[in-house]
Amino acid sequence: MGYTSDDRLYSVFPLYHANARYCSVMTGFDAGARVLMHRKFTASGFWDICRREGITAFNYQGAMMSILAKQPARDDDRDNPVRVAFGAPCPKEIFTEFEQRFGVRLTEIYGSTEVSLVCEMPPERRRIGTAGQESPIYTVAVVDELDRPVPPGTPGEIVVRPKKPGWMFDGYEGDPAATVKAWRNLWFHTGDRGVLDEDGFLTFLDRAKDTVRRRGENISTWEVERVIAEHPDVGQVAAYGVASELSEEEVMVAVVPAPGAEIDPAALVEFCRGRLTAFAVPRYVRVVEALPLTPSQRVEKYKLRAEGVTPDTWDREAAR
Repeated sequence: MGYTSDDRLYSVFPLYHANARYCSVMTGFDAGARVLMHRKFTASGFWDICRREGITAFNYQGAMMSILAKQPARDDDRDNPVRVAFGAPCPKEIFTEFEQRFGVRLTEIYGSTEVSLVCEMPPERRRIGTAGQESPIYTVAVVDELDRPVPPGTPGEIVVRPKKPGWMFDGYEGDPAATVKAWRNLWFHTGDRGVLDEDGFLTFLDRAKDTVRRRGENISTWEVERVIAEHPDVGQVAAYGVASELSEEEVMVAVVPAPGAEIDPAALVEFCRGRLTAFAVPRYVRVVEALPLTPSQRVEKYKLRAEGVTPDTWDREAAR
């Protein structure tokens, strides 16, 4: 990222998270830069904080970029000291607009707590919508259920291994069985689904556990969320599977209205038609005031799945 002692880095993530610990604090030590840490993320006050504190770089993850992009436009959006930002994901639909609106250059990455930075997409080597190509310290592959590499463009599980020893974690504390399972066939299995193209650019599709299985089809909740987030009345969205009376699952979404907006569930579903394959169009829509989030701004989907189809949920099938 080219940080120097002139930079001031900003993080809203907890220190127990690798993003804050390694990509802000340790990076700041290494560059001699100053680091500002806040306990919580505030969308409405984010850029004013950056202006007041002289922030030159920040890290992002979870729904942070989508939330910032949904904030009402201001005449001074570009009037800020931030020059770069680093993280994932920034949806491809807002990527260029975000850079232009706020005058910030983005670097997308793919990684995890276990393996740190696996892929990167710096400004000089871009394919927007992907997490970039493998970093110098990792080999990346996408495999099928038998750990066989799949052809370019074919979805599968993302697996990685370091090119040198000592670059990643040693194992799961107190759980050797989980360590062996994750490291089977000499690849670390991330539990994420993705696609590699012919040039080695990785596109993240979903957490394997979040994929919805509906009528024999695998549905990426990430793709459903990406499409619905484009709707101007949607501030935040989470897609997940709920039990179906026909076996397997149905697609459900929880949506938070954008500031000053109201959500019409029927219109939202109609917006999805033609943008999503027919089997991925949500059956259930629930409008909520807020999504359950971790301190690192990731949606706690297990809580939404546990609540299931609530009395205030709109059902596309019942509305016919």
